[in-house]
Amino acid sequence: MRYRPALTAAKATVVLAVLPALLLAGEAGHAVSEPAAAPSDDPGRRRGDVTLAPGPLPDVADTVTRSGPAKGLTVLTARQSGLRVHAFGAGASRAADGTAVGVMPATGEESQEWLVRPSAGGELVLQSLLSSSDDAGALVLTTDPDDSVYLQHERPAGPDGDPGQLWTFEDGSGPSDPGRGGPGFRVIAHRGGCLLDNGYGERLTVGQCEDPRAWWTAGQPVGHAVRPALPSGS
Repeated sequence: MRYRPALTAAKATVVLAVLPALLLAGEAGHAVSEPAAAPSDDPGRRRGDVTLAPGPLPDVADTVTRSGPAKGLTVLTARQSGLRVHAFGAGASRAADGTAVGVMPATGEESQEWLVRPSAGGELVLQSLLSSSDDAGALVLTTDPDDSVYLQHERPAGPDGDPGQLWTFEDGSGPSDPGRGGPGFRVIAHRGGCLLDNGYGERLTVGQCEDPRAWWTAGQPVGHAVRPALPSGS
């Protein structure tokens, strides 16, 4: 029979004394060896009792710029050329029926300022700030079936007005350039097609909305203290 030494009282006392330290060391080693949990990619993840937002909200100014003006006085600038919509041949703040409209560098004159008015049907009328030379009424941006664009006396035809004088602004994912005010919007004719920038001194036309020349931005005109009021009910 093999002899197995008995556990003496002294040895038992030593074991009991070091046991807590051994247990604590084991737990610490386990904590160090266990990898930390990776941060969650869930946009709705919670930290304690606080729900974390998925990210910053879109810039408000960018949203407004892309939408286009709903009403009021504005200038329209072509995204591609940086030129403004301009009524040609205007003199002394007056223009004739049939005046051509194109794009030119900014002048600060009334020939480049437009009053955006909602029509009864919800589309928009773009009224030139120029007075009619024959005092026959407001001059508004007009397009014909041949896609030409010019100023003509406003000529209502039923509750929605003349289809050739009705427009809508449509925002979208146009080519972005921070130096030119963001993606902008397209000016869509009631008959179909979009207003196109044809370059310096050239007349505007209506054409394919996929064309890069169809993108515009809007801004506030400066230099005139007196502004026409919106028609009653607008």
